[in-house]
Amino acid sequence: MNFNFSKIEGFKPLEVTNQEIKLNGSEYIGVPTLTTLAFQYKNSQMNFLECIITVNQEKNIVTTPMQGRDGTIKEYISDGDYSISVDAAVCSSIINQTSQNDYNDSHAYPLSQLEDVIKFLKIKDTLEVHSDFLTLFDIDSVVIKNYGFVQETHSNRQSFNIQMLSDTAYEIKISQDATINQ
Repeated sequence: MNFNFSKIEGFKPLEVTNQEIKLNGSEYIGVPTLTTLAFQYKNSQMNFLECIITVNQEKNIVTTPMQGRDGTIKEYISDGDYSISVDAAVCSSIINQTSQNDYNDSHAYPLSQLEDVIKFLKIKDTLEVHSDFLTLFDIDSVVIKNYGFVQETHSNRQSFNIQMLSDTAYEIKISQDATINQ
């Protein structure tokens, strides 16, 4: 089997910027895309220079079974949350290895980086996300649904997968009933 990688040679991942991108992301639904990603929560931030993000669209559908009839009655309600999968890794590496200590540090398990990632994954609140790829879908906040770690064959690398749901802030206004105040 022959593969043509000539289209990939000059590829650069989508980067986190402050630019407004107004594109329809529908052609990217279900397409794993190499990009950058930044999480922010209050005053803390975590950046991934390279990760693979896949976005899928869920639907909210109510199904009602009918007695004596096969199947269900389906009522389309609305588009649901975006389901987001992130594949990323942390690793220990030092670019300019000038001494034996640098070499040893670059081959060490990335414990401190992994602890930082886990702190973000354990937050029980909405996280801000910054990614040009997620901007295509108007996603700027998420909640972590689940995550898992994959054993690597390298001593200095730890891969993980994060499953997230898009989150949209809604403001609910309660109007007072005129008879309550009487």
